[in-house]
Amino acid sequence: MSLLNLLNLPATRRAAATPRAPQSPATPRWGRAFGVFAVLANLDTENAIWLIYLAAKGYSPLAIGLFEMLFHIAKLVAEIPTGVFADLVGRRASLVAACVCGAFSAALFLAPTPTTIAVAFAFSGLSWAFKGGAQEAVVWTLASESLGPGAETSAVASRYSRLYSRFLVLTLIASAASAGVSGFLLRWNPAAPFIARAVSVALAIGPLLLLPALRPERAAASADVRERLHPLAHVRAGLAAAWRSPLLLGLLLLSALEGTVFTTSNYYTQLYFQGVGYTAAAIGVIFGVGAVLDFLYTGAAPRIIAHVSRRWLIPALVAGVALGLLLMSGAQPVVGLVGFLLIFRAGDALFVPAISTAINTRAPEAQRATVLSLETGLFSAEMIALFPLFGLGLSHFSYQQAYLGVAVGLLVGAAGIGALVWALRRWRHAR
Repeated sequence: MSLLNLLNLPATRRAAATPRAPQSPATPRWGRAFGVFAVLANLDTENAIWLIYLAAKGYSPLAIGLFEMLFHIAKLVAEIPTGVFADLVGRRASLVAACVCGAFSAALFLAPTPTTIAVAFAFSGLSWAFKGGAQEAVVWTLASESLGPGAETSAVASRYSRLYSRFLVLTLIASAASAGVSGFLLRWNPAAPFIARAVSVALAIGPLLLLPALRPERAAASADVRERLHPLAHVRAGLAAAWRSPLLLGLLLLSALEGTVFTTSNYYTQLYFQGVGYTAAAIGVIFGVGAVLDFLYTGAAPRIIAHVSRRWLIPALVAGVALGLLLMSGAQPVVGLVGFLLIFRAGDALFVPAISTAINTRAPEAQRATVLSLETGLFSAEMIALFPLFGLGLSHFSYQQAYLGVAVGLLVGAAGIGALVWALRRWRHAR
């Protein structure tokens, strides 16, 4: 099966009487176009070498860390406004804006002064914010359109889990391929990885133009003009939707918590393996094997989601991520390796499509991107706090102690979120 067919959708015929905004019924074309976008937008030839590049330009680890923090601050500030933009203007427009900001960010690395690098990181954060909720909302629309009008939410959710997993596989393939050549590009010409990144992201705009505007029906043809003209009213509607559903609120909080723990821990894993005695060559092999396993885990996700209740699956996957960290906190390198490859990464690879399906099933279509931006905003806020704290902790504690503390924090935080959902449900029933 070719990469372009991974997101191919079965053709459906619209009911003539369905009151919807005019759109092309060519859902197979939409799926293929989105697949091409997924590949081009994730050919990130700078991701694996930007630290090396900046260090070679004279930037200290502290300066690089501050640039990374600026990325998350910019992303956090932009999350809600870009979510509203995607809902009211269109998800396609949001993804186009993400590509423009991403290409501009990569191009700024060609003149690596402190000012241009700071602006590059800010625009990179803005790009991720534009892409955040809009990307998942597009996949949900593709799943809904492939089943036709009147499809039950459970059927759309099942279709979404399959499409979203395929989308993740495409991004993993693109990311792995681009990371593999980034070092060769950097050695050939230091500017090459950033030029390649800027060009690929700019080219990703092309397939997006084959998609419809992808606005929610109520936003596209609503008589409620006030909501169209007052984005703050849309924000309030999105916040109200999360507040009205304690389970949706809990899922948003849990997704942000797990994402923060996984991203921060995974970021330092190379140094962790070096500390327990693995050579640089061995570490490279470990991450190569990890990339292959990620493909397998993500590809298996739809079947697992379909056969295991999310009520049990999501807590089990959070526990799996924590268990992987606990194994990594031990003194045995082989046990830590098993925990990293077979439990820690597997738990996250399955958790992402499972929690995304659960959130999208409960998110209202009219505010879908705004609700999803709440999760990515929470993630950015937590990254701003946890990322420097983890690094600071490593100056006082070992990697094993740090992983143990993060694992316990994940379990305690997840339990606290569960208690909050239970309390809110009891409170609502008592009213």
